[in-house]
Amino acid sequence: MEKRTVAQAVIEVLQAAKQPLTISDITQAILDKNLYPFNAKEPSAIVRGAIERRCEGVNRKNSVEPKYFKKLSDAKYGLKDK
Repeated sequence: MEKRTVAQAVIEVLQAAKQPLTISDITQAILDKNLYPFNAKEPSAIVRGAIERRCEGVNRKNSVEPKYFKKLSDAKYGLKDK
């Protein structure tokens, strides 16, 4: 299995889903497909952090470029429009 980041795993899940998902749905899909080996009690916290660091419109001290995700009003996240 190739080594991927959490953000890459999230992108893969969202591309496959073809629709926005909640953090818990994204986390469960990553776990189900063994896309990332979480060594944490709360994998969803890791996923949320990875998404929000790369989410357009979310300004955090640890934000990074490029932005891949967008946050929607219904607590779901999707891929940013290109």
